Amino acid sequence: MKRTPLYRKTPLKANAKRKPKRKKKSDLQKRIDKKDSSYWNRKCKGAVAEYMHRQACFICGRREPEVELVCGHHNIFKSMSRYHRWEVMNLVPMCKDHHLYDDMVSPHRKDLPLAVVAYTEVLKAKLPKHYEWWIENDIERRHQRLMEGPKPRPDWAGQCEQWQELIRQLTNGF
Repeated sequence: MKRTPLYRKTPLKANAKRKPKRKKKSDLQKRIDKKDSSYWNRKCKGAVAEYMHRQACFICGRREPEVELVCGHHNIFKSMSRYHRWEVMNLVPMCKDHHLYDDMVSPHRKDLPLAVVAYTEVLKAKLPKHYEWWIENDIERRHQRLMEGPKPRPDWAGQCEQWQELIRQLTNGF
């Protein structure tokens, strides 16, 4: 009996070359490819800290050796908006005293509402672009309907690149 594909016990092998199997991505590569992953969150946090440590407090003008710490204050809190968490316009440099403890100007003194009002006035006077951005985006954030439609995903990878560019400008003396 003549062997044909119909009567074979095993199918005939195709002579065509097979495509090589695609190499699976590692877990790290998957996190790098996802623009709002914990990988980019940590990278942005480090870049923001490095940039802010080199800045002066925008209220008193003192730098880090003179004060204990200069950090970035989020006008729209990190917990309130993943989308604006690492946005350059959302962060302003503040010394630890004015950020948390000062009785006259402090954004986190909820027990002293006049200190919070004074903070907004100083921000409006010294950094008007940051103030306008804050008001515009905070109103937009409050009016978002979180239950409808797809949620916008942040691009922390792009924001990290912006922070790294600001650091490069500082180190190159621009």
